[in-house]
Amino acid sequence: MASLFFSYSHVDEELRDELEVHLAPLKRQGIIDAWHDRRITPGDDLDGAISKHLQDADIILLLVSRALKKTPLLA
Repeated sequence: MASLFFSYSHVDEELRDELEVHLAPLKRQGIIDAWHDRRITPGDDLDGAISKHLQDADIILLLVSRALKKTPLLA
C-alpha cells in the first residue's frame, strides 16, 4: 500500500476533502493510505507527526494555491 501525504493550506481544506472523495476507491482497494495534519490528535507532537509522515510517504501531494504560496513555511 502506498502512503500518500497531503500538503495544503487549511484555507483549501474543502478542496482537500473533495479530492479525498475522488481517492476513496483507491483507499477501499488498499492501494493508498492518505494522511494529512488534521489526523493529528490533541496532545500529539505536531512537528514530529508531520515529519514522520512526510518521511514515510511514498507520494507527496502538494495542493498548490494562492493560500499555500502565502504560507510562512514556504517563504
